[in-house]
Amino acid sequence: MTLRDEILSGPKAAECAPFVVTNDMPKDPEYMVKDKAIADIINQGRAPKIIKCEVGDGLISLALGVPAGPVFLMQLEMLSNMPVTQDTPLEQMAQIAVARQAWRSLIKGGFDVGDMTVRAGLDMFVGSLLTAEQASAIKALAESPDIVTAADVSRALRVEV
Repeated sequence: MTLRDEILSGPKAAECAPFVVTNDMPKDPEYMVKDKAIADIINQGRAPKIIKCEVGDGLISLALGVPAGPVFLMQLEMLSNMPVTQDTPLEQMAQIAVARQAWRSLIKGGFDVGDMTVRAGLDMFVGSLLTAEQASAIKALAESPDIVTAADVSRALRVEV
């Protein structure tokens, strides 16, 4: 959904409608004020953007704090080094495999906490290596505010593409 679509037909369209000024409408000297009002409406409760964010063990440790960060990293390393046999239950094998991949990526500084699969992998550790709050703290490293400006609104409503 484009920003134009979001303004004109998205969940906040009715709230934005009184402020919409498009090229096919009469000129409105208050268009900049109205664009700002639309931006404010759109920004209310807007979810952050998930961005690519490759991190290493140091940033994970800082995100979780002391002692939780170093403890999580030590437990992750221990889990990644657990032996696997043919008798290892599939669920445990999956957790060990995820831990191994995560550990390898972390020590290379290439653990992308913005990747949806990695984020799901972090959720896999909730209840064993991480609390839900700790998983959220790690994921937050890849969250960036998704702010719409009045200029963005102006372009979306009045610039021909």
